[in-house]
Amino acid sequence: MRILRFGDKLPSSEECGCGFEHDRTLKEVIIGPLRELLEYVLEQEVEEPFAIFYDKVTYEVAGKFVQKILKGGGFFVKGPTYEEAEEKSQRVKGFKTIVGVGGGTVIDVAKYAAFKSGATFISIPTSPSHDGIASPTVSLFSGRKRISKRTRPPIISLIDPSILSNAPRFLKASGFGDLIAKIVSLKDWQLGRDELGEPYCKTAESFILKSLRLIVEALEIHDAFEKIERLAEGLVYSGVAMMLVGSSRPASGSEHLISHYLDMNLKRRVPHGIQCALGALPMALHHERYNENWWKGEYDWMKIKILMERAGIPLTLKDAEIPEDLMVQAMVEAWKIRPNRYTILHKRKLDPIEARKLLIDVQLI
Repeated sequence: MRILRFGDKLPSSEECGCGFEHDRTLKEVIIGPLRELLEYVLEQEVEEPFAIFYDKVTYEVAGKFVQKILKGGGFFVKGPTYEEAEEKSQRVKGFKTIVGVGGGTVIDVAKYAAFKSGATFISIPTSPSHDGIASPTVSLFSGRKRISKRTRPPIISLIDPSILSNAPRFLKASGFGDLIAKIVSLKDWQLGRDELGEPYCKTAESFILKSLRLIVEALEIHDAFEKIERLAEGLVYSGVAMMLVGSSRPASGSEHLISHYLDMNLKRRVPHGIQCALGALPMALHHERYNENWWKGEYDWMKIKILMERAGIPLTLKDAEIPEDLMVQAMVEAWKIRPNRYTILHKRKLDPIEARKLLIDVQLI
C-alpha cells in the first residue's frame, strides 16, 4: 500500500503568493488492494454511517464489496444528471460520509450529494476515465446541456490499480485523453494570464506539468499495471491543481469547450477524454500559429497525435464517429459556452473555412 499525502503538505495561499484560496481538503490518496484500503479507512477518524454510491456495473466491480466492508447504505446512480444529483442529495441526509464507487458519473453525483448534504466524501474510482477523481468540480447534464458546478473534493481517494486495469479500453483511453488535453488547457490559462492579467497559480501549474510527465512516461511503459498506476496518479494531480484554485481553469481550456459543444449536439455520447484529445489536436496547431508562448519544442500537434495513438484514441473524426460538420461548428461556436474564460478560441475566433482547414492540417479529416 502506497500513500500520497496532500492536505497540509500543500503550500498555503500565502506561501504560494498566488491569491487563490488553496483548498486543501484532499488529505490522502491511497494506492493498493481494495480490502487493505477499506481497512485503512475504518482505522481513520471518518464518521459513520456510510452511504455507498454505485451504478449497475460498478456495484458488481467493487460496490457490493465496499458496502459489505463499510456496512453502508446503498444508492444506485442512474445517470450523470443534475436532477439525479439533487434527488440523491435529499435522500442521504443523516449519512455522515458518502463513498462514490465508479467512474465519472457515479463520482460526480456522489460528490455533489456530499457537498449539498454536508457529508464527507471519499472517492473509489473503478475506471481511470477522467480527472474528477480528486477535483472540486462536477460535470452534470440537465437536458442536453452540460453544467459544471463547484463542490468539494474528497478527503480521501482509494485507488486499486488492479480494478482500474480491468476497466474497458475506451475508458482508459479517455483518461489518457483528458490528460493529453492539458497540453492545451495550461497554455489557454497562461494566455489569460499574459493578455488579460488573469490570476495564475504556479503551484497548480506544477501539478499539471507533473500530470503531463506521468502520462508521457506511462505511454512508453509496456507493463500494464505500472502504466495504469501512473495514469491514475496523473489524474489525481490534475484534480489537485483544480482543487488549489477552486475551479477547472488549470485543466479545462478551448479543447474542453469543444467537448462540451459536442456533448450538447452529438446524438451518441463519446467518452469525455477522447473528445478533449480530439479537440486538443487542432487547438494545439491554432496555438502554434497565434500564441507566441506556445511550448518551445516540447509539445506540438504531432507530439499530441503520437500520444493519442499510443493511448488508443481514435485519430480521425470518422473513427470517433463525430460528424465533420459538427466538429467544424464546435470549433467556431464553442467559445460562446464560456465567453469569459479566455482561450485561443477567444483570442483568434475561427470561421468555418479556417476550422475545416485546421482539421485537415492535423489529419483529423
